Amino acid sequence: MTGTINVSMKTKILIITIFVVFFLAIASLIGTIITINSINKSNIDDYKHDIYLKTQTELQNYVQVTIQTIDSFYQRTSPIKIKKEVQKHLTEQMGLLFSILEDNYEEHKNSMSKESLKKHLLKTIKAAKYGKNGYFWVNNFDAVMLMHPIFPDLNQQNLMERKDEDGKQLFKAFVHIAKTQDEGFVDYLWPKPGFEKAQEKISFVKVFKPFNWIIGTGDYVEDVTKKLQQEAIKTISEIRYGKNGYFWINNSEPKMITHPIFPKLNGKDLSTFQDKNGQYIFNEFVTLANEKKEGGLILYMWPKPNEQQAKPKFSYVQKFEPWDWIVGTGAYIDDVEAKIKKMEEKSKKSLQVVVIISAVIFIIVLIVLSLITLALSTKRDNKNFDDEY
Repeated sequence: MTGTINVSMKTKILIITIFVVFFLAIASLIGTIITINSINKSNIDDYKHDIYLKTQTELQNYVQVTIQTIDSFYQRTSPIKIKKEVQKHLTEQMGLLFSILEDNYEEHKNSMSKESLKKHLLKTIKAAKYGKNGYFWVNNFDAVMLMHPIFPDLNQQNLMERKDEDGKQLFKAFVHIAKTQDEGFVDYLWPKPGFEKAQEKISFVKVFKPFNWIIGTGDYVEDVTKKLQQEAIKTISEIRYGKNGYFWINNSEPKMITHPIFPKLNGKDLSTFQDKNGQYIFNEFVTLANEKKEGGLILYMWPKPNEQQAKPKFSYVQKFEPWDWIVGTGAYIDDVEAKIKKMEEKSKKSLQVVVIISAVIFIIVLIVLSLITLALSTKRDNKNFDDEY
């Protein structure tokens, strides 16, 4: 009878112990899961806030760096720097032409008559072109025009007394430079195709000594500014970052200066342009950029590169005042949300790992405690049996 009671008591103790351990383990596991889940949720909320703030800061930094890049081109358009830019360019072009003329002269001076060689070289000079409008002319030391490819009616005319709109005797200045320095620069006004009034021009003249020719070439100051603007546009339109990052430029009209992804917009008036939700986004870009010198963010709908469907996007815009350029770049909401989702999945996996590890530990502890309890109960039964007999 006593043995039966002991067995029953042993079973009860074992069951109670296992139950208590099981309950405590489950409670601890649930508490751990709740705590970790709460921490993960808080971390995700913080991450969500931080990543949007980080994205905004990145966009602002990208735009400001781009503004600085544009400014580096603009700084080259100051009167002094434009003059140096033009002088350098004209010197290079004249050097290339003289290299050709000198080679031709040396090659043919003994095989052609002087007049034939002159005609040959004048033809070579007339055909020489560079850039969009670059050309060369030739006059002598009496300021007689020997060849002008753009204004042939000047040929054989004595231009010593010819003045520009400011009264400057430019050909007299060319001759003076040639006589005193062999080469040099002259600033003046000169007719430009497509313009009613003469435009500011800088010319470089150099003496071709075998025939005492004064060869000249020049460039318009306005062309240099436009050239630098085009270089800036090309540079900015080629910049990429991340998966979908690019820059566009519009002005305050608003007219698109350059859009690398949708070039069909270039040059178009966008004052009536609306996004999918009817938002006049370019008007808003202009308003924001004009009101805030430091620029700001705007949320709207816009297609991703290589996609047709418009998606939510927020962009940072800032104005480069000297050229009335509004520079913008943006990020798509789904790209940001993808990073957040990745963080959520990472947190979920870490929670699953914790649950699995906790469950394994719980099972091991439960088994160990059960074995210990069973061993202790068996030992007590054996002692009681020895006492009875």
